Amino acid sequence: MRFVDQTAAGIDISQDRISIVLLKNGKNGPELLKSASAPMPAGAVKDGNVEDAVLLSKTIRNLKHRNRIRTDRSAVALYAKPVIMQIMDMPKQMPSNIRQYVHGEIRNCVTLPSRDISLDFCGIGSMKRNTDKRFLAVAAESARMAELARVCGRGGFSIETIEPALVAYMRAISSKRLTGKSKCNVLVVVLRGNYLTLCVLKNGDLDFIRNKEIVSADSEDLNTRLAEELSQVVKFYDIEVPENIGKWEIVVLADTIQSPQQVEDVLKSKLQTEHLQVKTFDNAYADTFASGSSIAKDKQPSPVALGLAMGLLTKQKDDLRINLVPEQVERVRETKRDALFTASAVAAILLIMVLAISGFAVMIEKATRKAIEKKNLIAKQDTDTMVDKHLQLDGRVKALSARLDRIGQISASHKDVNWVEVFDEIRNAASASIRITNLSCTDGSIIHVDGLALSNEAVNSFVNLLEKSRIVSSVVLLEARKQEGKNGFITYQLSCKLKDRSVKTGNVG
Repeated sequence: MRFVDQTAAGIDISQDRISIVLLKNGKNGPELLKSASAPMPAGAVKDGNVEDAVLLSKTIRNLKHRNRIRTDRSAVALYAKPVIMQIMDMPKQMPSNIRQYVHGEIRNCVTLPSRDISLDFCGIGSMKRNTDKRFLAVAAESARMAELARVCGRGGFSIETIEPALVAYMRAISSKRLTGKSKCNVLVVVLRGNYLTLCVLKNGDLDFIRNKEIVSADSEDLNTRLAEELSQVVKFYDIEVPENIGKWEIVVLADTIQSPQQVEDVLKSKLQTEHLQVKTFDNAYADTFASGSSIAKDKQPSPVALGLAMGLLTKQKDDLRINLVPEQVERVRETKRDALFTASAVAAILLIMVLAISGFAVMIEKATRKAIEKKNLIAKQDTDTMVDKHLQLDGRVKALSARLDRIGQISASHKDVNWVEVFDEIRNAASASIRITNLSCTDGSIIHVDGLALSNEAVNSFVNLLEKSRIVSSVVLLEARKQEGKNGFITYQLSCKLKDRSVKTGNVG
């Protein structure tokens, strides 16, 4: 298997920062190769959603290049509101279309702002039980999931999985307390900003989950409200399972608190349990497999990002598996992959052309020298014959010289064409909803782009990003029309004027 197939990246986007880790499959499981993080730029996100997609993509791309993360295969933490997370009982009469059944149940329980949602679910509990089966269902708006995938795509990553942060975190800290070997109930809590997600594991099985926003005036009020939420869950289970009263292990991951010890003291006083830990991104890695790795203090990995990357590299049967990547993004990714293969083939053809032209020029130069030698020999022959031969050879030399000059011009123009830069800038601007079918450069200053798009919005976004490119001075949308049929693509044509340092003459398509 290729090296790229042995590596994967996890991207954790939160209100305050962006974290990326790179893992590889080692002899004893996943190995940490790199960890990188950066503060969230002002204005990039707001209230749990992406606010400035261009700024966020640029930040992710710079973080990837600065840390030399050489893979595009990745998973990203679910970052959008609202999000529905719910545990459901499997009906006794198994429906013929389980996905349709889950979709209907989610719609009956709660209404999302958009009717177009991304939904996924997975079974929970022992796979050996045939009765009382349950499953975890997660749903969010498809538009926000598609936008999240596009943001990471422009940042240089191909998103294969969009997964809730809680699911990724539990995978990263998986140990005996999460596999049923501990005789205590386990309460796992993730607090990101004011957004709280918590779950209870009983005998190693996910038994309860809650997802809500905690509005607080200050940190002290936030601690109190957090304690109240956890206390309600603990009291409920102590009543339901009296033989396990007080037998709790509680793990809290919080990315915004200032004093973890203070929060831990408040929670212990309210919950009356000794087995409670409050972790932040400064020390949460110690609960993961990466704790034994050689990690710089300023590059300690996000446990959420670790869990995301682990999900791509490991396939455990009892692992929770949720993926909210919309179907249309999957289809576009396949189309884009085909386009990249085509671009690679075109680049190979151009290289062959340049080499062929150089070889042909050498042949012509050799033929010219021979022609001149023959011309000198003919001068010693009969005058009439010499004149005829001279005229013939002179015409042949002129024809060969003209062809040599033309081929030289073409060779020089191909050497000036920086196709690597052209492809890189166009790829940066093209979203997952854009496909390029033809590129051409006719007069050395104008590049024509033909292709297909899923929507007019995608075309407009493509035009706007191209105008911001370092090699393009202006872009004109020549045509954008929808093909016939209910689900027809948008056919578009662009004319991009290059800056003075850009390409000369060439054609690919």
